[in-house]
Amino acid sequence: MVQIILFVSAIILYVGVYPYSGYRQTKNMRQTTINIETDKSCIYKQSMILSWIPVLIITTVILLDGYTLSSLGLSLKLKKDNCFSKWVVIITLVSCIVYFCYLIYIIVAVKLDRKKKAKYAKEIPNELKVVLPVTQKEKKWWKAMALSAGITEELQYRGYLFFAIPLLFPKCSIWVVWILSSLIFGIGHVYQGKEAIKPLLAGFYFGFVYVALGSIIPTILLHFLQDLSVKDILSERHYN
Repeated sequence: MVQIILFVSAIILYVGVYPYSGYRQTKNMRQTTINIETDKSCIYKQSMILSWIPVLIITTVILLDGYTLSSLGLSLKLKKDNCFSKWVVIITLVSCIVYFCYLIYIIVAVKLDRKKKAKYAKEIPNELKVVLPVTQKEKKWWKAMALSAGITEELQYRGYLFFAIPLLFPKCSIWVVWILSSLIFGIGHVYQGKEAIKPLLAGFYFGFVYVALGSIIPTILLHFLQDLSVKDILSERHYN
């Protein structure tokens, strides 16, 4: 019964509370930055605190119910008893390494190459520029928030959903879980407008990585670097 209550609460949070709060937060940031120079670090701190509350609740309930952290994908060992051949696992690992190197390249290029930095800044939609850090203080807290989001979002959308759905619906295929978790991840980012397609695709990729490898640690790292890669793109307040 506890697991059912937890699951229903989590779904309401993921498809209702998160999209709405994201929309309200982005709207407020857009309005305030038009009128005054707003310190967004406070918003980043608040976002981190709120993201850890459900994670702590989920983890506590699961541990008290007799499960381990590996049930949420927190394992250093790759899963051996999956439905894939070793070549699929190897290709998945290679894709993670390639994406990791690409993200590192973006992070370094933005720091060292002004032309690339300007190019990336122009490519960012106006509705997302308002969210990104500009001052050094904001960038420091964005880095912390990126790490926090990498851990908490992967634990919730991959670790928990891949644990809870098969537990409550034993006949549910792992591929159905994969699709549902990815769609829910996308819904959680609908406040980004048309840009929500990117989190949706990321959700499908991260979900597949988890299914293939049996651990969310690689997805936590990639998720963190993905968010971190935009930290230094903006260096002045321009939203036009």
